[in-house]
Amino acid sequence: MSSRRRFFTLLSVAVMVLSAACLLLLVGGLSLLPGDSGLYRSEPMLAMGIVAALLSLWGGWRIAAGKRVQLLFGLASTFFTVAGVVVFWQYGGKAVSYAMLGGAMWFGALGMACTAMVGVLFCCIFGYFARKLMQPRLWLAGAHWSLSLVALGAYLDYCGEVTASVQLPSNGRVMVAEVMTMSGDKIALPFTLRVDSFSITGYGEETYSLYRREGEGWEFMGNPEVMVDSLKYGDELWAIEDLQISPDMPQPFLLLPETPEQPARLLMRNPSAVKSYSATCHIETEHRGRPESRDEVVRVNEPLECKGWLVYLNSYSPMNRSTLVTLQLRRAPGRMPALAGMVGVILCTAFWCWRRREDAPQPVETSTCENIA
Repeated sequence: MSSRRRFFTLLSVAVMVLSAACLLLLVGGLSLLPGDSGLYRSEPMLAMGIVAALLSLWGGWRIAAGKRVQLLFGLASTFFTVAGVVVFWQYGGKAVSYAMLGGAMWFGALGMACTAMVGVLFCCIFGYFARKLMQPRLWLAGAHWSLSLVALGAYLDYCGEVTASVQLPSNGRVMVAEVMTMSGDKIALPFTLRVDSFSITGYGEETYSLYRREGEGWEFMGNPEVMVDSLKYGDELWAIEDLQISPDMPQPFLLLPETPEQPARLLMRNPSAVKSYSATCHIETEHRGRPESRDEVVRVNEPLECKGWLVYLNSYSPMNRSTLVTLQLRRAPGRMPALAGMVGVILCTAFWCWRRREDAPQPVETSTCENIA
């Protein structure tokens, strides 16, 4: 009875802590000061996170009572199984890309394929051990410990996260080797970074408009038909390559001079809705004392990583003949523990919910003769 009472006491404490954390999140979300996230980094929120993490650790320890060593080996097998899947995905993709290049790259493709097969072996061997060792209540205990791992990553980010924003033209001429944080501190980067090019992908096909001069303004005439490499409007035909680019014009244009039959006209490409945009970045760094450089393509929500830093593509703005690209640089020491904890929560919760429970033994009915005897 005492153990059951202790269980309900801990459960009540956990509910109170989670309720307080939800209340703080709600107050922060309904703050009257837009953009003010001070409450999320305040001491009460930090205290709630630490208490919740300790309760998760204690809950996982209690749930795995009697099978804690089995839980440790089961979680280790699960980790190596997931690592095998990641190795197969990464090196298998490299093998396919190298094989598509052909020629001498076939040797590289073979090496990458062998490494991918090692990932398959990890997945099969340790997946078998994880299946045998982990039981429904052990998956539940693993989910509790994974929550603590997420809290650990968040705490490490709270203590050591560095975020800075830089703007670079996409002409490949300006390099950045240090950044200034939001607090005004300058931090030297372990690499140099520049933006070589910037590209925008729009929705649908390109369209053009034709305008004619009317007094002090321009009057719309119509939309020329887009041919293979030219534009046609009535009996007139213009080559698309003749369109010009100017810093004062948002889109490529062609100014048609005034004639006795026609006033001055303006042919301009219509702006299209942006589907995606990306920037090609050049990075120079050192690896084991030797200079190293590489080119990476950065897209929205697809950052590049170098020396523990993540480079995100935030926004862009036109600038003369190039584009001014806004990048966000972030060093987050708790990123890996937090990601590992999130994956652990997803996997452990899924297997705890979906794995078939062992059927309870059915009572054996005795025959009439045995009852009489």
